[in-house]
Amino acid sequence: MIRITRKLGSNEPNVLRTRGSAACRTMEQLYDAGNRVFTNFDKAIYAHQDVKDALIKIQNYKCCFCESKIGHIDDGDVEHFRPKAASQQQTGTPYITPGYYWQAYRWENLFLACTKCNQRNKRNLFPLLNPVQRALSHHDAIANEQPVFIHPVDDDPETLITFDHENIKAVNANNRGAQTISILRLDRSELTQHRAELLETLTTLYLIIQDIAGVLPPENLRDTVALYKDLYNKCTAETHEYAGMFRAFFKKYPVPVV
Repeated sequence: MIRITRKLGSNEPNVLRTRGSAACRTMEQLYDAGNRVFTNFDKAIYAHQDVKDALIKIQNYKCCFCESKIGHIDDGDVEHFRPKAASQQQTGTPYITPGYYWQAYRWENLFLACTKCNQRNKRNLFPLLNPVQRALSHHDAIANEQPVFIHPVDDDPETLITFDHENIKAVNANNRGAQTISILRLDRSELTQHRAELLETLTTLYLIIQDIAGVLPPENLRDTVALYKDLYNKCTAETHEYAGMFRAFFKKYPVPVV
């Protein structure tokens, strides 16, 4: 998980500015008229192709949580960071209604996520460090909330989540990192195995460099080190799958100086 660079309001699809804003105003009026249940959300707005295309471009077609490349396995979901219809503090607890209906078509609340992270794991879960601060209507300030889940834009995930090779873990066992990993199952076995496979070449190359560093003169190492550096530049770029893992790896195994 890495930080997604997205300024508030930038690249916001017009469908959200127009139809989305109008739909939000309608729900706010319904709430003020006494409605407390919202279930009829227009997917043609929040998951409009323009919205999805914009998210694909900004996120490099990666899941905002696990960083898997989505396009080669499924189309991905337009995910609501704050659930639109109802929320849960934890699995098995009652649903809290209404959900964040006034955030249903807000650009800042929408991300691209893979099906496993979104539909199987996150679902309606949205735990808060202090549940009493939960915003229950458009009259409440969501700025007062302290979400457990790491926000892909507002937070820097690399200060809360890191990796020991392919194994994901919370930085200094912090609560938000640990719960984000656990609830979204960012440590699921198939994901960990896939990360390990991608990391194998780098690990092997680094060990080769270490083995020959004390035997060959520096000039004989330069081509191998140059390859390692090229991989560093490629794998740590925000466009690369699992860049967060690779960044953690290179902090521990930096490019040698020859």
